[in-house]
Amino acid sequence: MPSADTDALQPPALRDADHLAAIVDLNERLFFARDLTAMVSVLRTAARRLSGADGVTIVLRDGDLCHYVEEDAISPLWKGQRFPMGTCISGWAMLTGQPAVIPDIYVDPRIPHEAYRPTFVRSLVMVPVGAPDPIAAIGAYWATLHTPDADTVTLLRAIARSAALALSNVRLLESLQEAAEAARTQAMEVARANAARTRLLATLNHDLRQPIHGLTLATHALSSRVTARGEAYVTTMKHCLGVVKRLMDGVQDLVRMDDGMIAVRIEDVPLDDLMTHAEATFRLAAEAKGLQWRMEGGGRGVTVRTDRLLASRILHNLIDNAIKYTDQGEIRLLCRTDDGKVWIDVADTGRGIPKSALTDIFEEFYRVEAGDGVVGLGLGLCIVKTLADHLGHPIMVESLPGIGTTISVALPLASGRG
Repeated sequence: MPSADTDALQPPALRDADHLAAIVDLNERLFFARDLTAMVSVLRTAARRLSGADGVTIVLRDGDLCHYVEEDAISPLWKGQRFPMGTCISGWAMLTGQPAVIPDIYVDPRIPHEAYRPTFVRSLVMVPVGAPDPIAAIGAYWATLHTPDADTVTLLRAIARSAALALSNVRLLESLQEAAEAARTQAMEVARANAARTRLLATLNHDLRQPIHGLTLATHALSSRVTARGEAYVTTMKHCLGVVKRLMDGVQDLVRMDDGMIAVRIEDVPLDDLMTHAEATFRLAAEAKGLQWRMEGGGRGVTVRTDRLLASRILHNLIDNAIKYTDQGEIRLLCRTDDGKVWIDVADTGRGIPKSALTDIFEEFYRVEAGDGVVGLGLGLCIVKTLADHLGHPIMVESLPGIGTTISVALPLASGRG
């Protein structure tokens, strides 16, 4: 780069072209600067080369302090030091948002003379970086009395505009990296917590199954030996053991899903098979609770693409949940075809779900308040959502408190079927 004196002898158009090319080159280098150290290194070199100064400093605002983070000069200036904003010219430039052009520092009242005496500085230009609230400043210094011309000030201000954008980008990148690191740390903590929870659930499930199995056998043996009066107690015991077994099956399903042990076998499945099996499993249970059982829609002759076992688990969990939360009225299964899918609606006339809870009901261990008569761990709908997501089957929920709930799952039609 030519010296300041040589540059002054060049035609203005040529100098402008050189400066424009230099600013473009600076912007390219700043674009690839991925951290503050790299950015200020590019700035200090470019600012000194383009201004022809004997020294350049890069100053960052640090609260109420000016932090001289980097310099490129014929002898040391203030790199690494911090000064109060009101005591240095860089602070003045940042506070006012105006450049300071000072041909002789020792006749300017804004200059702390004692801080400058150990240095080579006699003249300077200080330009703020960023608007309307400057976040940094760039200083150019000369060892002899020197009056920077308007072109030099304009050039330094152009460098400052580039620096403002680069500094914003670097800080944004740093914040994104911090956020990403925090997310990775949180994900690792969640993964460790989930692994610990899975191990605990698996251990409890394993250790409890043997005594539960023993109690079940003993209860069945006892039922043949008790009087008619005692049979009511045995029936209660069987019911309670059945509840415990269903809870443990739910925990086992959760453990299997956590461990990624869900095997999927997609095949053509007659829809009628799923519906008939669901009716055989749950109709008596619904009617025993005083609920009407209704099945509607065109399931006959329709074939869907799904995993037979997992689709049955989804449907069974939905029906079991509907019966559990319905005290009177009906349980209705409806099949309807729409846009290459079969939607199976499981509708009840139960207690309903508040709108605020509709996004939470598929979370594990979440239960809508339903009184002491409802037994469960809050795993049924969590298992439904996990299995449906695993199979790629959409789920929809509609509910009104006091009116009832409809939860629908969509199974894709087999090609050319239905």
